[in-house]
Amino acid sequence: MWIVAIVIIVGLLFYIFYIQRQLQLMNIQLSQRLHEQYTQPISVELLNKEINQLVANINRILIESQKSRSYIKREEKYYKEMISNISHDFRTPLTAIKGYQQMLLKEPLTEKQLAKLEIAQKHVGRLEQLLATFFEYSYLHSNEDKPKKDRINISNIVFEEIAGAFVQFEQKGIAVNLPNFEPLIIHSDEEMLLRIVQNLVRNSIMHAQGDVTIKLWLEEEHAYICFQNPIDENSQLNPNQLFDRFYTTDNSRRKNTGLGLSIVRLLAEKLGGSATAKIEEGMIEFLVCVKRDLK
Repeated sequence: MWIVAIVIIVGLLFYIFYIQRQLQLMNIQLSQRLHEQYTQPISVELLNKEINQLVANINRILIESQKSRSYIKREEKYYKEMISNISHDFRTPLTAIKGYQQMLLKEPLTEKQLAKLEIAQKHVGRLEQLLATFFEYSYLHSNEDKPKKDRINISNIVFEEIAGAFVQFEQKGIAVNLPNFEPLIIHSDEEMLLRIVQNLVRNSIMHAQGDVTIKLWLEEEHAYICFQNPIDENSQLNPNQLFDRFYTTDNSRRKNTGLGLSIVRLLAEKLGGSATAKIEEGMIEFLVCVKRDLK
């Protein structure tokens, strides 16, 4: 009697151990699918009907998930191609319009006609910039590619962009202060970081009501880029909405789409960070943080 009981207990323990082992193998296979793009179905070696049915259901879910991912990738490729085609369709007539405007400048125009032509040129240039910003945002928003990992000196990127925009700042009567300019090395996507800085610089040129101060620093796992400048005392800006798509105040609607700062936040998040804004005592501060070392 005792011998039979011991045999049964040993058999049950062996069966339990065997089931645990199979569950461990299932877990390993699921982890491989999640982290290593493993596409093989989950397999077990059990005669247990319920567990076999569970595995079959998991495999069906995984197959549907794989189909969904493939569909999303196809749609993403189609969307990118569509954006590229639309962008080309817009640029072709814009280029033609600019060409005709240049030809008109060579004609004997009256002062009044010349003034009207200059206004038309400004509007065409503005339209070109708006379209470029829109297509950039659309492309970045749909792009699921992982950021690259380059060795970057943030200070150099900021300095070069400020130097390139020197004439524009000078025309607006804006001085740029870089109080802590020193080499700051991180490992991140250089192109994305460059676009962040370009949009922050462009925003300062368009909206700053005085000198711009730029601060850069490293802290623990993140790098920080901070732009500060005075704003209009009567401004109705909401710092909590500045990075929302198409957010503008009524006074700036004709000059700005609100997409530039949306691009800043979108790229900052892709680089493992964030973008925030705050207003204190007539000063607005844009703070962007990105990971110092992308994994």
